[in-house]
Amino acid sequence: MLRDTLKDKNYYDDRVNFRVECAKEDIASISSEGKYTYKVKMKKAYRMVSDSMYLLHQKYSRGDNLAEFKPLLLDTLTYRQWQKKFADALPPNEQVARISKEELGEHKTETLLQWLAFSYCLNMGQDYYQQVLSLIANQGQDGLLDNIAIAMGDTGRDVAQGTLFKKRFGKLHKVVIAEPAQRPKLVKTYLDAWYTLYGTPDYHLMDTDAYIGYWCWEAALVVKLYNIDDSSFIDHEYYPKDLVHWQQY
Repeated sequence: MLRDTLKDKNYYDDRVNFRVECAKEDIASISSEGKYTYKVKMKKAYRMVSDSMYLLHQKYSRGDNLAEFKPLLLDTLTYRQWQKKFADALPPNEQVARISKEELGEHKTETLLQWLAFSYCLNMGQDYYQQVLSLIANQGQDGLLDNIAIAMGDTGRDVAQGTLFKKRFGKLHKVVIAEPAQRPKLVKTYLDAWYTLYGTPDYHLMDTDAYIGYWCWEAALVVKLYNIDDSSFIDHEYYPKDLVHWQQY
């Protein structure tokens, strides 16, 4: 059953199949010997992490069984490990190329929070979380990410006082530093503002394949991680409640 109804199943089938085929081609490229430089392979692996998030997003919107997402999350970790391996192999004069792929940016932070949301809500386990957080690194740079990382078990992490992207994530940062009783209302406030903060893209109105569903993954992450009562916003149009309330039996 579709979780997103702004597009039909055929649309999502096409998008999912396309993304799966792209991943196969990228794996073949990265696995080839002598065809691509370490720099090119690093960039391909970086893109594969982002593409994996698109695939998870599309499959969630299509209504796929969430238990089937776990192998995709394991693949995502592999792609990120490849990215680091190829970055580490760059000669000294090319090490600068890795900076843009590893430093925090607004879009990259969105991707990282989505990855952490699926990982935590689908109970990938502490060893998985630690590997992901170690690869994300950037300790002490962003208070939102730092607080979330500590709540996920990275207890020795330095914590920045604020978020690097106050306009985009300031309201969410308030959730994680608030007293527990205040958090439900603050999450609701963030969800209400989310579409505007996201840039009001209106992808669903465009005659393209850009639309993959509107879901506030970072809300799912903080609700699950901080055990926030979501009864006041559980049916919010941007809240991925199936992810938050998934249980493995």
